[in-house]
Amino acid sequence: MNDETTQMKSRRGLGKGLGALFETVSQEEQATKTERIVELSINRLEPNREQPRQDFDKDRLDELTESIRDQGVISPIIVTPTSSPDRYMIVAGERRWRAARAAGLQTIPAIIRELTDAEAQRQALIDNVVRQDLNAIEEAIAFDQLIKQYDMTQESLASAIGRSRSAVTNTLRLLNLPENIRDMVRRGELSSGHARALLALSDATAQSNAAAVVLAKQLSVRDTERLVKEINMPPVPPIPRTPDDERKDLHVRAVEEQLRRSLGTKVTIQDHKTGRGSIVIRYHSADELDRLLELLTRE
Repeated sequence: MNDETTQMKSRRGLGKGLGALFETVSQEEQATKTERIVELSINRLEPNREQPRQDFDKDRLDELTESIRDQGVISPIIVTPTSSPDRYMIVAGERRWRAARAAGLQTIPAIIRELTDAEAQRQALIDNVVRQDLNAIEEAIAFDQLIKQYDMTQESLASAIGRSRSAVTNTLRLLNLPENIRDMVRRGELSSGHARALLALSDATAQSNAAAVVLAKQLSVRDTERLVKEINMPPVPPIPRTPDDERKDLHVRAVEEQLRRSLGTKVTIQDHKTGRGSIVIRYHSADELDRLLELLTRE
């Protein structure tokens, strides 16, 4: 799928909040109303070193190069002047620029905008998020920047990009992973689902060890969740039984065991008398609580 097709699909699925929130319209609409498209020399352009997207998939870039070689650049890139004369920084469209250069083009259609550094960075973040062309870690970094730099909440960001708040929250949680696991996600060795499962482990060492097992055994996301449950359930030394334990209803103990296996944590049924009682579910970290809430509220 080429860059322009991705842009069209992303725009169709975009929430209405983005235009209102950032007071912007699509690149093509803005160009026809207030700006003009110019042909700029490929060699007069330079990439934005601060943009969130750092990894460029070679196969997809090759596909885009072939498309541009056959049809040209359909959608113009966005650039802003630099401090050097006749030099421009790419704000949005670096993949198209790279592919056009690889295709042997001498010029590329561009929209020139006078932007401050902050405005250029915001435009780059929005363009990448809307195009859904980032890996999960790059997307988490972009979300974090939009929230911190532009005083957004997770709710307003979710509304702006047409996603649920839980999806934004789960993406941001990936930033809690150690750097070696983030690199695995960037390289495509682990999916975001694998990475989220590993977050249920309490420390970076446990997460890294589990990630090594996942890679070695090529575990699925579901298998990774089971592995994490097993790690979170170490053998418990036997506790001397009391008379109350002996009298405990066998069915209650069976239910406790069933819940323990299902939730991956210790579950106790207390004060079970005449069909009434309490269920106590134990957790040891905020991430484990999030995992339990997701399990308990899953449809």
